[in-house]
Amino acid sequence: MAIQKLVLDTLEDDDYELIAIHSSLPSYRLAFLLNKTLNLHLFRKREDINFEYDDLTANFPLYQYDDHFQYSTYNLLGNKFSVKIEAKKPATQGLFATTEDTFVTKYLIPELKNVDYFLKIETESTTLMSKPILSKILDVTQIITAYTVEYTTLKSKNNLIFE
Repeated sequence: MAIQKLVLDTLEDDDYELIAIHSSLPSYRLAFLLNKTLNLHLFRKREDINFEYDDLTANFPLYQYDDHFQYSTYNLLGNKFSVKIEAKKPATQGLFATTEDTFVTKYLIPELKNVDYFLKIETESTTLMSKPILSKILDVTQIITAYTVEYTTLKSKNNLIFE
C-alpha cells in the first residue's frame, strides 16, 4: 500500500508591504495628500480600529482603498491615540483649586512609537514595488520621512490584522 504525504508549503502568511510615515498632519489631510500624490481614493471607514484597554477604548483611524485593476488594497492607519483623563478630585483645595489632567497615549504598534501613520499595501500579485510609491510619498512636503518596515519582525504584527 502506498503512503501518501501532504505538503503544506503553499500556505503563507499574509503578504503585504508596510510603510511607516512620520507627519504631524491630521489623518484626513494626510489621506487627501496621498490620494493626490499616489492617485488613490482612500476613504475613511465607518468603523475605526478599536482596542479595549483596562480603563479606556483606543480608536485608531482607518482609511481604505480597493484597487480592483491591480488587485491591491491600501490601508492608511493611525498609530497614536491620545486622550485626556480628568482628575476626579482637585489637586489643591481653596480659592485657586486646579485639577490635574493627565494624558494617556496608546499605540497601534508599540515598538514604533515615533511613527505617526502606517500605509499597509496588500496585493495579490508578486510584482508590487514599494520603492516608486515610497519616493512619491517622500515628495510630499508635509511628510517628514517615510520608510518601509519589515512587519515580520514586529511583536505586535497581529494588530495589523483588522478584517
